[in-house]
Amino acid sequence: MTLKRSRGARHATIRDVAKAAGGSVSTVSAALNNSDYVSAGMRTRIEAAIKKLKYRPNDLARGLRLRKTHSIAIVVPDLSNNFYVDLVRGAKDYSASANYTVLVGDSRENWDEERSYLDFFHRRRVDGVVRVPAMNAPKTNVSSILGDIPLVYADRFPPLRDPSIGRVGIDNAKAAESAMRYLLSLGHRRIGIIVGDTANGTSSERLRGCITALQSVKIRVDRSRIHAGHNDMESGHSHAMKLLTGKNRPTAIFCTNNLMALGAFAAIQEIELRCPEDISLLGFDDFYWATLLRPKMTVVSQPAREMGMTAARMLIDQIEGRPSVPSPTLLATNLIVRDSCCPPQGVNIAKN
Repeated sequence: MTLKRSRGARHATIRDVAKAAGGSVSTVSAALNNSDYVSAGMRTRIEAAIKKLKYRPNDLARGLRLRKTHSIAIVVPDLSNNFYVDLVRGAKDYSASANYTVLVGDSRENWDEERSYLDFFHRRRVDGVVRVPAMNAPKTNVSSILGDIPLVYADRFPPLRDPSIGRVGIDNAKAAESAMRYLLSLGHRRIGIIVGDTANGTSSERLRGCITALQSVKIRVDRSRIHAGHNDMESGHSHAMKLLTGKNRPTAIFCTNNLMALGAFAAIQEIELRCPEDISLLGFDDFYWATLLRPKMTVVSQPAREMGMTAARMLIDQIEGRPSVPSPTLLATNLIVRDSCCPPQGVNIAKN
């Protein structure tokens, strides 16, 4: 039988496929979902009918029937930040290998935006959500929005006792302490610190690591050299200007976010200081243009893509009822030494 579809004709349905293949709707459904035995001959006729009719299954309707859509969602705070771009790419790469599609939301560090995305993901019946909370998000859980949809936290996560909620990130205190110890090993003693909002767990942990490093060499913590910002370039620039133009200027600045480090770099150039001769600069999170700057920036690198892949793996394992990796999972960081840090003027490293 020859079937013709005129221009503007309605989309083919599963009933059309069944009629063209000479089978029943239930047989076509079984073939599409691999839910029951279908003979090789019938499968061949069904595949031919699907191709001729250009039939496209309604994934949403099928997902509602099967209570599974093979889709997950991820919401991050800032897609202008290369760290979160890499995290999303990692999640998408793993999800694609597991035949899951990914919906992406950018909360722009705003809880109202994030809540709208979470509600949208719930209405779209995604199978699970990877969440990087906005900095002003409430500390309570989001079960009132997501219901029983599985959830995994990445990068930022609250202290949770529920082992069923996956968490993946880094040891922020340890990473920041290691970075500060590097500056101390160069002979720096007056170190400015620019952190994110310390009400956020990630920023407070990084600040704690900095303080631990200073106290380990018996340096009094000077609170006037600690500035809390908002994880963006403008904040890094303004706080760096205060540090660089105030009394008793630091010999080094450590920024606990890549965008703040870029803002601090701009401030150093603006007042025509030499980096690293006059002021050393160390950032957190590697980014593709860090090596294009002059000097190339020394950074703490955390594995953003691996973090996204691990979060997606945790989530999909939970969705499909498989044992997952332990939670929380803390990934290793790496200090990448480039050209933006050197000993302060007049300091002999061999004596320190």
